[in-house]
Amino acid sequence: MVDIDVLIKNITHKAQSIAEKNKRLAKDNSELSEKIILLQRSIDLQRETIKDIEEKNKMLKIAHSIATDDEGRKELKQKINSVIREIDKSMSLLND
Repeated sequence: MVDIDVLIKNITHKAQSIAEKNKRLAKDNSELSEKIILLQRSIDLQRETIKDIEEKNKMLKIAHSIATDDEGRKELKQKINSVIREIDKSMSLLND
């Protein structure tokens, strides 16, 4: 009878140990899932920023190729800067 009691206590102890470990792992898993979500959002924002910078770069290249005189170049740069400010305002509204 003593052997059975000892076995039952050992099994009970191991079951409790496994349950505690399971709780810790579930908590760790939850924290890691939250980190993944935050990192994914960060990646998405960085991709958007890259896209916007690429668009600005395209516009500048077009501006340089189109405008040959200083007057036309200045006017085109002003228009481009205006569009860039609009994009920046839109992005800041989206980020809030």
